[in-house]
Amino acid sequence: MKKIWQLLIFLGIIVAAAVVYYFATHKSSEKETAIVKVEEENFEMTVTAMGELEALVSKDINIPEIMMTLPWNLRIYQLSISDLVKEGTIVKRGDYVATLSGMEIEDRLKSFADQLITFESSFENVKIDSSLVLSEARNGIRKAKDVVTDREIKLEQSIYESQAVQRQAQINLEVSERNYEQAQRNYVSLQRKHEIQVDRAKEQLDRQIKDIEILEELKKSIVIYAPSSGLVVYQRDYSGQKIKTGSYVSRWYPFIAMLPDLNTLQSVTYVKEIDIAKIKTGLPVRLKIDAFPEKEFNGEITRVANVGQELSGQFLTGFKVEIKVEPAGETLLPGMTSTNIIIVQNLKDVLTLPRNAIFSQDDIFYVYKKEGLSTIKQQVSIGGENETHVMIENGLQKGDRVLTQPPKNADVLNLINL
Repeated sequence: MKKIWQLLIFLGIIVAAAVVYYFATHKSSEKETAIVKVEEENFEMTVTAMGELEALVSKDINIPEIMMTLPWNLRIYQLSISDLVKEGTIVKRGDYVATLSGMEIEDRLKSFADQLITFESSFENVKIDSSLVLSEARNGIRKAKDVVTDREIKLEQSIYESQAVQRQAQINLEVSERNYEQAQRNYVSLQRKHEIQVDRAKEQLDRQIKDIEILEELKKSIVIYAPSSGLVVYQRDYSGQKIKTGSYVSRWYPFIAMLPDLNTLQSVTYVKEIDIAKIKTGLPVRLKIDAFPEKEFNGEITRVANVGQELSGQFLTGFKVEIKVEPAGETLLPGMTSTNIIIVQNLKDVLTLPRNAIFSQDDIFYVYKKEGLSTIKQQVSIGGENETHVMIENGLQKGDRVLTQPPKNADVLNLINL
């Protein structure tokens, strides 16, 4: 009997040790892998997109108007900005804003001034040559006229000579008359030719003078002034970088800065094409503006683009969305970045899970669900999502426990399909 009791005590000790060991390891495992429960609650479906504040109405500060119509032969296609007031400067109409570099203009002026001397000399030479040539041609006409007169006299005197002599005198007169007429015709052609040469030289000279006048006018206009009162905000170039000192401006991209109407601020963002079907005008938006990290702003979608465009550096197509922003007593400025949380739909009493509890492979979503002491790999179907949670449509029930990290034996678990 004593041996039986000893055996029972020994078995009890073994069982107790096993129970203690199981619960110790079980608790350790749960600490290593967090567990969350499927909740039934109201769910806010959202789409999040980064944006930047822009003014719907603004006054552009551009390059001088003369740069938009510069003749191509001046070979000034763009100018760099040598000085620019600090962004955020409040200016009045007529206040200084920027200065464009005048080095290239000075180089062109020097080159064109040197060419002007050449054109002036060429024009004078053409006029002198024309005068000399035409004077010589007129002398030739007078000589031809004198020959005609001389032969007319000889023809009159030949009446006392033989018929042959008279005939020869007549022929000589006719030849001299033809030479005289030819000299007159040649003079008209020669005169026209030299008039064209003089006009062409004069035209080149006048064009050179006009180009120098344009360069002088451009030189005077490289200092840029504010067209109206407001807050100076830098424009962006083709690559999306802000215009600054050293940037180049041209007739193809004439913008330097702008004076926005701060009462018309909006957040401009681009929504990916996979989400754009959910977006429409009038949807409410919560905005988090980086300049005010502790505050949340309200907004509303006012416009959704019908045509998408490729997002720079992302190889994705995005649709431009404009969001009206309520300033809530803060001074909002163009260029401030914002996180736009677009509220697509509010749903009541739906099953939700934190985003980090959902896993996917080959477009199949699944969770690691606890069932008693075991863990299974359960397929689920999900609906909408927001920045923290997803909506569960099928595969789980309220109260189910789900791991937020794969268990150690995840590689050997088979997927349980819906």
